[in-house]
Amino acid sequence: MKKLSILLILLSLSFATFAQKKVVKINPFSLIFGIGKVTYENVLDEGSSIELSLTYSSLDLGILGKSTGLGGQAKYKIYFANEAPDGWYLAPALGYSSTKYSNDFNDKFGINVLNIAGLFGHQWVFGNNSGFTIDINTGIRYNNAKIEGDALWAGDGLGLAGNISFGWAF
Repeated sequence: MKKLSILLILLSLSFATFAQKKVVKINPFSLIFGIGKVTYENVLDEGSSIELSLTYSSLDLGILGKSTGLGGQAKYKIYFANEAPDGWYLAPALGYSSTKYSNDFNDKFGINVLNIAGLFGHQWVFGNNSGFTIDINTGIRYNNAKIEGDALWAGDGLGLAGNISFGWAF
């Protein structure tokens, strides 16, 4: 029993020491458009973190067609107040996505997009050692798209980028 108590105390202290070093987030609003996004952020030091996102999309519009896709993004977040993962940040990001589309009229195409973005945002962490998070960002993204088949829009060029996600820091 004494060893178990010591182990529990050491375990508790280790969690307190490494509090808020990781954040897991989702974007619930993207589900409206058939997109599921999961994000994992790992704090590197007081002023920076790395964030990795995985996105899956599936949208069925009946006779108009169905699209499915998979994508990912990596961000390097630079926090202004050296209180990562809480506060204002700048983040360069690199992403890739691949989407396939087909419909009942035998139209089929694929779009592969490589993008680079510059984002500005804020993340709130509610709680002392762990807690609920809200992350909101916006910025500019450059897309380089490769089309397979007959698509009406290539997606190349500059565009707006942004995200809102909710999660848990631990």
